[in-house]
Amino acid sequence: MTETAAIPGARQSPGAALRVDMDSHVPALFVILGGKIGLHAMRHHARGLGLDLREWRILQVLGSDGRSTIFGIADRIAMDRGGTSRSIARLEKRGLVARQDDPSDRRRFFIELTHEGRTVHDEIARFALAREQRLLRNFSPGDSARLRRYLNALVAEADAMIAEGWAP
Repeated sequence: MTETAAIPGARQSPGAALRVDMDSHVPALFVILGGKIGLHAMRHHARGLGLDLREWRILQVLGSDGRSTIFGIADRIAMDRGGTSRSIARLEKRGLVARQDDPSDRRRFFIELTHEGRTVHDEIARFALAREQRLLRNFSPGDSARLRRYLNALVAEADAMIAEGWAP
């Protein structure tokens, strides 16, 4: 067995010592899956609500977690803060979110859903939960529970890598 063959998710390729196998490399599979789920949401739901994918996700986060800061929202959806701030400004202009000053820090404010934003969120939640059910339809309840535990463990490990500044 070659050294490359011993590395999961790696393949030898002509002219290169090592390459990522996009069909078995776990991070690549997550990127592909996330992209396909995002594309599905955009094509079959968000556009119909007049939202882009980031706005759709922001409303999902606020509906799930409650009020938050721009930084908290950006970190939760793993997107850049500048783009998240611009998306929040568009949502605020549409009346879907509102800003509230933080009395303990004048430089900071909280974002929360308005009544209209809650109504849109509820439609997003209905779609998202039905989509999850469809994605997991071939999994047993036990397999679904294990998958959730594994995914949460991977998210925690990725958070630790970011916090540590880990690099190979």
